[in-house]
Amino acid sequence: MGANGYLQRRENRILVNKQAAADTEQQYSIDLLCLVLNDPDVMGKDVFGGKRLVRILRAYGEAHDEWATALTTRPEADYYRAKLDEKLQRIFGENFQPFEERYPWVASADIKKRR
Repeated sequence: MGANGYLQRRENRILVNKQAAADTEQQYSIDLLCLVLNDPDVMGKDVFGGKRLVRILRAYGEAHDEWATALTTRPEADYYRAKLDEKLQRIFGENFQPFEERYPWVASADIKKRR
């Protein structure tokens, strides 16, 4: 297998570790969001119970898959970013922040790759 095999195994291990870190962070964020949405100090009397949270998490998973292209350097990423910003701007109005501000590392990495 030689040096190329070693390098490939090393690269695979790095990718697995990166994916594990991303998956862990995502699950942690979801867990904390569930705690907040179920906290009467935050939500008042309208806390989200287990059934409602399951519906939200299913929809979140679908949205996550649908909008993932926005975080890539694929040509269609610009379209997804613009559509995502359009929808979020309607929700947040004057408090809206564009994609480049919400994801500065993605935007800056994307610019370097396209040059």
